[in-house]
Amino acid sequence: MNVPETWLKDSGYEQLFKNNEKLLTRAFGPSESLIVTDTYQFDDYSKYVSSMFDPERKAERKRDVFPLDCEKAYQMGARMAQGKM
Repeated sequence: MNVPETWLKDSGYEQLFKNNEKLLTRAFGPSESLIVTDTYQFDDYSKYVSSMFDPERKAERKRDVFPLDCEKAYQMGARMAQGKM
């Protein structure tokens, strides 16, 4: 998701994901979500005119936070494969 993490709570989006998890759990069994925020839109921001993004902040987040998000996704997949959700 491109939105900043703070936007999830402010917009009510976080609650929407929780509600979807509840519905999916009722229908299919244990369910969980992984929300990855403030993601990259372009490989090279210098090729685009887009004043709404701060390329340096995006690069910093991709470097510092995205690997942690990838690890969370890996762990989620491992739990699913082991039936431990």
